[in-house]
Amino acid sequence: MEAPKTKSGGWLGKIFQPPVDFYDLLNAHARIVLQGVEALEQWIQKGAQERCQQVRDLENHADDLRMDLERKLAEAFVTPFDREDIYDLSARLDEVINGAKAIVREIEALNLKLHGSFTYDMAATLVEGTRCIVNSFEHLSGNLQEAANQATLARKSENRFSRIYRTAKRELFDHDDFKIILKTNEIYRSMLIVAERIDLVGEKILHVVVKMS
Repeated sequence: MEAPKTKSGGWLGKIFQPPVDFYDLLNAHARIVLQGVEALEQWIQKGAQERCQQVRDLENHADDLRMDLERKLAEAFVTPFDREDIYDLSARLDEVINGAKAIVREIEALNLKLHGSFTYDMAATLVEGTRCIVNSFEHLSGNLQEAANQATLARKSENRFSRIYRTAKRELFDHDDFKIILKTNEIYRSMLIVAERIDLVGEKILHVVVKMS
């Protein structure tokens, strides 16, 4: 009697396919997002043109990883935790690096030279929060408590960013050049959006940890 065919795409084929390591896929995605945010920080600090392209390249790479994860998620018969949560985590990660790319585009479009410690501190805080997200993903498969701790630290980074942001805004509006005020304020707001997106990733990880505990 002929063995049942396990043609790819059929439900029987899905059962016999080797399991996909979705933890590893999420880790890879998070690391690329961190690299993109780090490249943004370095570009803001140094103003090197190649750093601008690096953010774009990393954002494209992150898109490829997200699409690969979504494809494997659709094909997988079994996932380590709720597939909707896996999808949401990847989507929220992607919004972080999309925001970093948007900041680069705005700085270029406005032809703005960023100076002063506030912008540098904001960028450093974005890196700090994203690094906590990476640490959280790395512990998600084996140490839920530490994953939760790191996700909480990522959320706290948004609070630190907000304090820097409010102080920077107060000082910004003491300037006389109205064009510089408007341009810089747009960049500040775009950076705030990225901080809020990091917070949303941390929030989602905590939601997942509670469900897995």
